[in-house]
Amino acid sequence: MADGAGSGRSRLSALPNDLLRHIVTFLPVMEAARAATLGRGWRHLWRSYPLVLKDADIPERARDAAIPRVLADHPGHFRAVILYDCRLASLDRELPAWPRLLVDKRTEKLVLAYSWVVNQPNPGRLLPADILRCDSLQELTLDFWTFPSGAEVVLPRLRILAMVRIGISEQELESLIAASPVLESLRLTLNSPKHVRLRSQSLQCALVGLSRVEFTLVDTPLLERLYLFLPPTGVVGFRIACAPNLQVLGYLDTRAHKLQIGNSVIGSDTMVSASTVVRSVKILALTVNFGVFGEVKMLASFLRCFPNIDTLHIESAPHDPSVTANEPSGEHHAKFWQEISPICCLRSHIKKMVIHDYRGDQNEFEFLKFIAMNAQELQSLLIVPHEGILSSADKVNEIKDKLQCLQFPTGISAVLQLSPKAGTGLRLEKASNLTIDDPFEW
Repeated sequence: MADGAGSGRSRLSALPNDLLRHIVTFLPVMEAARAATLGRGWRHLWRSYPLVLKDADIPERARDAAIPRVLADHPGHFRAVILYDCRLASLDRELPAWPRLLVDKRTEKLVLAYSWVVNQPNPGRLLPADILRCDSLQELTLDFWTFPSGAEVVLPRLRILAMVRIGISEQELESLIAASPVLESLRLTLNSPKHVRLRSQSLQCALVGLSRVEFTLVDTPLLERLYLFLPPTGVVGFRIACAPNLQVLGYLDTRAHKLQIGNSVIGSDTMVSASTVVRSVKILALTVNFGVFGEVKMLASFLRCFPNIDTLHIESAPHDPSVTANEPSGEHHAKFWQEISPICCLRSHIKKMVIHDYRGDQNEFEFLKFIAMNAQELQSLLIVPHEGILSSADKVNEIKDKLQCLQFPTGISAVLQLSPKAGTGLRLEKASNLTIDDPFEW
């Protein structure tokens, strides 16, 4: 047995150095360090391969000691340092110069986060200013930090930036983005500015948690995708000033988003004009409570603003008795859809439609009947039931029977998709991946 093991080690050691280095790169950091014990051919690998350090690969009880030691001992450059459980006390004590070390070692990907802080409202520890002068960084994720006031920012290679729960001023955020000239993907979640005015000549994708934030696309000529999440608790403004390449947009919330296009605020009775439409958008996602007449009217108004949509996603919001108690009945909603003037995108452009979280309410069905009568180009209608519906076979069968009554001008049939809803993490991951054409598909 020992001879066999020794022979195996010899055969591994005989592999070309490039292949050995490739193998070590994919090992967890502790295993990569131990690989040096396999033989002389392996001893140089730890020192020569780019460091990939993930705290999740190290047992929790050993992290305080292991992470500073690994950072200090590795002589090569750092490909990735990923600390979701960033233990500043041990880093500051054992390796006081760790921020400068990340710069000197040409770190390419950096994640600094606090895994145990969930609902803490106050800003986190002061971010070391050296991090913002790491000109080798290509990806940076920061969670629960305070931005260093007046810090110089030099991030010429940064392509991906994610900021979560960061204490930062509006001006500092604008300066940070301006100092990232090749930035392609931006995620902003629960940060402190109440107003975000986005200017970037390189940005292609933005994921924005709009809770309590007034958001404006001031000048984003290359922006293709804007994904809005974290529905606000009150009404917040969202303005499109200059985004000529915007193709994917959502979720616009009829309850909470005050949409402004150019200088025009879109209301439930806004008349369509050249100044109130965004013709570049091809995939649109909206959230609406079909039980609230004001939201139904806003849904129609929003749809008029995007005349060239090919794919439409609608998330049916839950019924809230405290909001809908005084709303018109289902019959009133039916009359609205029967008398409404034509909506260009529905009549002439939309080829695919998905209704998410469908509950089988009458007002939802009235909208589907309107679609069946007016969507002249529709090729696919997918109905995704709310997860609470899936446990009731009777309710599922009732929905199927009603859908069969719909007759579409293109000869299609509505399809009921009985599958669970994807988690928030997966949805955000898909939204930031530009190789995925439709990020709203679950």
